Amino acid sequence: MGLKERLLLFIEYKGISTQKFERIVGLSNASVSKMGDNTRQSTLDKISISFPDLDIAWLKTGIGNMINENKNTAGRDNYGSQGSGDNKSSYSNVGNTKISVTMPESGTQKIIKPTGEVEIHRLDPSDKSNSEELDRLKQRIQDLERIIAEKDATIQSKEATIQSKDDTIKSKDELISFLMADRQ
Repeated sequence: MGLKERLLLFIEYKGISTQKFERIVGLSNASVSKMGDNTRQSTLDKISISFPDLDIAWLKTGIGNMINENKNTAGRDNYGSQGSGDNKSSYSNVGNTKISVTMPESGTQKIIKPTGEVEIHRLDPSDKSNSEELDRLKQRIQDLERIIAEKDATIQSKEATIQSKDDTIKSKDELISFLMADRQ
């Protein structure tokens, strides 16, 4: 089984279409069908950012678990959700079997493994294990803001160049009109 087949298994596990997966990750249409063991690291990075619960090492090699149990994916799916009440929800797992989930108590995390086994962990407020992930995401936001600012500057520069060219053309047209009127 290659990378593409493992990725298709993950997409099926998530219960989404290949097209939706490509949209979420920011890939072009039919990108998944073209993937192989030589898929670019930048593409794998996009997948990892969009789906932090996917174990990229497993995706690349097939070794280990499909789901990265060390990633906090609260609010993204039914794997590792955190809660503060008695909310009940239904989710589809692999095979589209409906399962009922009760959200965990405040200060706990309920982990539902692909096997259906449920684990409840108490969250330690002093635990900084998510701080690395938070720092990485903050850095990513800063990088994206910088890229946006650079693009905005490029757009403004091009708009200024276009305006300058428009002004030059207008001046030239006025001069031509003046010279044509002077001839007559």
